[in-house]
Amino acid sequence: MSRDVLEFLIWQLDEAFERKPEHSLLANLSSVVADELDLLPPSGGRTVRDFVAHCASVKRMHANHAFGDRRLSWWTTWDGLRKMEEAGLEELTEWLRRAHAEVIAGVTALKDDAELRVLRPTHWGEERETRLLIDAIIMHDIYHAGEMNHLRSLLQNADHFPRGGTN
Repeated sequence: MSRDVLEFLIWQLDEAFERKPEHSLLANLSSVVADELDLLPPSGGRTVRDFVAHCASVKRMHANHAFGDRRLSWWTTWDGLRKMEEAGLEELTEWLRRAHAEVIAGVTALKDDAELRVLRPTHWGEERETRLLIDAIIMHDIYHAGEMNHLRSLLQNADHFPRGGTN
């Protein structure tokens, strides 16, 4: 059986996570500085730390429930050496990278494209086709990359998109 679609999806996972320099999750996180980690923008409710924690936790939960032993919960996804609230930007980014590696390992271990139709458990207790879970992870990274871009722009006073959306 073929692995062409699986290999394409692995490529897309990596593109959305870090390889696309202008749109990936890590590209948008890369220009955040340590001092901005816990800042809230005006009338904002989430920090960069909150975004990183959410993205890493979702990746770990998807990977663990679809491809692993399904033991992780939202309260056990952090695997750093100290409390997540005390971790620096570099440590949080490494956690996010480890979480992505878990997803890649799970998808890479699939034997062929036919497994994309196999139902797998989700972290919310239902079953979904493997392809839909992989798609959700890709879309999640892209969605939050945009949010990270906007949050970073607000924190750095660099949110200067021209009025009317032109240019």
